[in-house]
Order: sequence, then C-alpha cells, then structure tokens
Amino acid sequence: MTREEMECMLLEPNGVERIRELAERMRINQGVLAQPAPAGGTMARAEAPPNIRLASQEEIAANDLSLASLPRVLGLDRFIADLANKSPIEALEVLEGRFRQDPSASNGALLQAGINGLTTSGPLDEASKRVVERAMALFHKKPQRKKKQGGTDDIWYWGYVDANYGGGSTWADLIQGWIYWRTPDFRSFGMNDALSSLIYGCTTEETGGNVILFENINYNGRYRNYSTQPGFSTGVSYVGDDFNDITSSTLIVRRFANETAPVSIGSAVPQSAVTDIVNQQGGVRSAGNTTITWDLWPSGPTTGSDPHPDDPGKRFIYVIVPIMVQTPWYVPDYYAQVRYWIYLYVDTSGNLQGYVNWYGCYVEGGIVHDQVRDGLMAKIPGTLGQVNNLVSQALALANIGAPYRFSYFLPGRNEFNGNTSDDVSVVAVR
Repeated sequence: MTREEMECMLLEPNGVERIRELAERMRINQGVLAQPAPAGGTMARAEAPPNIRLASQEEIAANDLSLASLPRVLGLDRFIADLANKSPIEALEVLEGRFRQDPSASNGALLQAGINGLTTSGPLDEASKRVVERAMALFHKKPQRKKKQGGTDDIWYWGYVDANYGGGSTWADLIQGWIYWRTPDFRSFGMNDALSSLIYGCTTEETGGNVILFENINYNGRYRNYSTQPGFSTGVSYVGDDFNDITSSTLIVRRFANETAPVSIGSAVPQSAVTDIVNQQGGVRSAGNTTITWDLWPSGPTTGSDPHPDDPGKRFIYVIVPIMVQTPWYVPDYYAQVRYWIYLYVDTSGNLQGYVNWYGCYVEGGIVHDQVRDGLMAKIPGTLGQVNNLVSQALALANIGAPYRFSYFLPGRNEFNGNTSDDVSVVAVR
C-alpha cells in the first residue's frame, strides 16, 4: 500500500480499523511472531584495530590489580580444615593466625570475611569487640618492604547500620600492593540498603585514597565519594537523608604520588561526536544525549534485558547512544540504544591504549523487535573504526605525559556527589 492509498483509507468510515486489520495480516504473512518480542539486546566482541597490540592476560591483570570481597565465612570449613566446628570467634582467630603467618591477598580477604561474619549481625559484646579490633589492627602494620606501587600500607572503612556508628557493621580494607578493593553486592552479607554512618581513613604510608559508596550493585547509580588523608581517620555520623539506607556496593581506590589529575572521558571525547557517528547510519535518528559511564569487571549476561560483556578481568568505559530506528509503516519507529565497551590499558611501552572491545544494542519490545535488533547489529561494525579513531585521538594527547605504569578509574567527574552515568574519570600513574 502506498502512502496516498493509506491517506485515502483514513478518510473512509472505519478506516483506522481497516488499516489495523491490514497491518495484522501483513504481520502474519511476513512471518513476524504472533506475540511481540520483549525488550532486550545482545552484543558481540569487536576485533582490535590493526595498530593495537592486544594485551596478554598477564598485562590485563597488571592493569587492574583489584581484590574482591568475600561473603560471610559460611561453609569454609569444607575447604579449611582448621575452621571445622569452630564458633565465629574461634574461626576469626584461626583466620587471624593465617594472616599473621602469610599476609597475602587471599588471607586478607578471608580475614575480612571473618570479621564481617561477626560484625554484620549486630553490636558486639566487649570480648568479641576486642578480638575484632585486634584482627583489624593487623591490616595497619607498616609494610616490611616497598611494593612496586611505592610505599603503601592500607586504606579502610567501617560502615554502620545506624547513625552515630551503631548497629551491625561491615569492615573493608585495601591492603598493600593493590589499586582497588571492591565489594560488588552488599546482599552477599546481609547489609544491602542499610548503611547510615561511616568511619574511614588510611595510614601514614599512603598518598591517599577514595572510599566510594554506590546506590546500586556493581558500582552503579548515585555515589558518595570520600577522600582519605594520610594518617587520619574521619567519622561521618550520618551519610545524609539523600544517601541513607541505599548503599549496595563500594570501592576503595588507592591514590599515588606520581599520577595525573583525573580527566573525565566526556571532556576528552565529546558525547556529540559519538552521537554523530551513529546517526550517520541510514534509518536512525538521535533520541537523546549519549551517556558515557563505566562497566567494571562485568560477567554478563551477553543477551537479555541488560546485556554486558562476560569479561570479568577488565574495566570498561561504557558508551550508550540512544536512537530511534525507522520501521515499516504499520508500526511506530522503535526506541533503541547502540552500546560500546571501550577497553583502556597501558601497554608494554608505557602508553595508554584503548579500543572498542565489545559492541551491542538494546531495542524496545514489539512485533519487529528481532528485525530491528539484527539490523542494528549488522550496522554497528561499520561505526567501530570512527569510534576507535576518537579514542586514539584522545589518548595521543594523554600520552604526552607517558610513560605510565597503569591507569585506574574514578566515577563520574570525580565529585563528592554524583551519578556513574554522569561520566567516568581516568587517572594514569607514572
């Protein structure tokens, strides 16, 4: 049916109903699913540009240097014989002994889990409190030797359920030699949406650090960013009405003496430049501003309502471009998003490198959802070269200060209050 024929039909009695019936017959005849497909998306791994040398697994690990928290110490007696039939206090003492003998990252994570196994349940009696404080003090011992990052000791926080440091609590500590201590999901130890007050600090060996609270799991949503000062602890008796009882994940981030100032990606790669690249593709138009954010240590799923890479060893700059996709005349245009995951790392020459490592799309639900999704996934590879060029241009400027040893991310524009969808900031360490 031509546009003119459709306009004439609209003038007839019951014309709208006739068009709907015709559209339904066309939908069935063209083999479109009888039931509209739900909203969702998919993604694919992108090939690196020919001028980029892919990082090895060892280099990927060296560019990250993160430690993840463990849930409460439950069932560990199956793997650590010394914990069998032990009370929580006795288990903590065993883990304390292991850490004294070998202050490794894994033993540090176990000891912190043992501490939280006691503190998250509620206020401690005096005897238990002494045992917990003794275990915590082990993390503050001065380093026996300098690590490759420089003279570091530890950065820590103690978060409480109640204002004025009361109720159950959770302890986290970033030990020597690492950039991040990450707690991706407070549900794993019964503290989700419960934090109301905070004590944080770092030892005199540190340059400084950040303790960052996030509204959502996996370091997303609104955030509250506290900066530590060497040799000081700071109490926050109440995190404020706007952040009370909403913390679902946290990061501790180490700062370094010889590092660049945080630079937001949005200031180096304008959002409009990415939007223009996508909108050059036929059959689409802009549906709003591009979002530049992050996706940290993602583990999928790669399809569904909110796809993410299954690539948990990496941190990504995450770019979301909203668009409207032109569709057949019998359905409205579709809202969709084109998505890019950019991997940033320091290569063996000390230069920052970056490229689109994954790409994908999200499409609203409806009768032609699958066709729109498949059409977008066929078009997106044609944009990768231009997006990679934007990234390389920004990094060429950043590499004036090279060589670097590694880089790390801070949320948003590195403000005290913000949202991870505001931007992502990058720091390079010499």
